[in-house]
Formats: sequence, structure tokens, C-alpha cells
Amino acid sequence: MMNLLVAVRGKVHAKESNGLLLQIGDFIIRVLCDISTIEKAVSGNEIELHTHLELNQNEVVLYGFSTKEKLIVFEKILKVSKVGPKTALKIVGSLEPEEFVHLIISQNVERLSQVQGIGRKTAERLVAELKNEDFEIKSTYSSELFEAVEVLVALGFSKSESMDVARSVHREKMSTEQIVKEALKKLSKRA
Repeated sequence: MMNLLVAVRGKVHAKESNGLLLQIGDFIIRVLCDISTIEKAVSGNEIELHTHLELNQNEVVLYGFSTKEKLIVFEKILKVSKVGPKTALKIVGSLEPEEFVHLIISQNVERLSQVQGIGRKTAERLVAELKNEDFEIKSTYSSELFEAVEVLVALGFSKSESMDVARSVHREKMSTEQIVKEALKKLSKRA
């Protein structure tokens, strides 16, 4: 099925725990979003979200993501049997698109099952049903980068900030320690 509403652009009217209220002309619409999209949104600012419209018997729900890659991952996850939009949104909120693709390709059921709300059976189903999918996302992700992000989060930095900085300093064949060291240098300059 082709997605009817591919993107929306509007002013952030309000932030909610599970999404954003966007003012588009004279309308205010609710868009359910992953946590990093909500964190990055600023009330009163213009934002563009890549969207997925979900229709079922009881409701019409619009899901929005700050990047096209997040939307791609969300829609691929929805293809997996017994996985609904709420679970897909949790996964997209917990893992960066590149990280998710890396975990699927490397068939890392252990790490996937650590995502809050995802059990081992769901992780196994995700890997089994998505391992041959073309995500259209180039993954330069490595387990060292993942571990470095975990260390930065443990040190008190937000997941999205840790991911952005770690990714910006990451070079091929860097150890976890090297990535953390370089990321901390960059983060200390921001403070």
C-alpha cells in the first residue's frame, strides 16, 4: 500500500510525552513520534516530519520522524508479523537506523532483545523476517561505535547527543576507547 501522506511541515505547537502537536495553517494535528524526534523539536519552531499514516477500524494515527531513514526502518518493522506500530515506534526510538540495520544484518538477537518492550521472540522474528530486506541505508555502524555510545550514555549524556558526537568522531578500525576519548574531547568543548 502506498503511503498517502509522506511528510508534513508545520510549527511545533506543543510537545507531548509520545509526540508533537503541529500547527499547519489553521489546523493543529497530533503526530506520534520517537523520543529523539520529540527531544530535538523546539516549541514555536518550524519542523518537517517524514510520516506514516496508519488506518485501522478504531482510529487514524499519523507517525512522524525527523529523518527519512527512521521512517524506512519503521515501515520495514511494520512488515514483521505480530509487530505493531507501538512496538515499531519503541524500536525506532531506542536504536538509530544505522544501528538497527547493523543488528539485523549481523543477526544480533541479543542486543535487539535488550530494547525495552522487545522480548527474545520478537527480536528473533525481526531478524528472521528482515535479514534479506533492502533498507536503502548504508550502515557504517560497528560494535565499537555502539559500545562507545553506551559508555557516553552511562556518563550522563543523552542518547541522541552521544550518537551524534560518537558518529562524528568515528573512523574505521577505531577502538571503543578511542571513540569515547575523541567524543569526550568534543563534548567538553561544547560545555
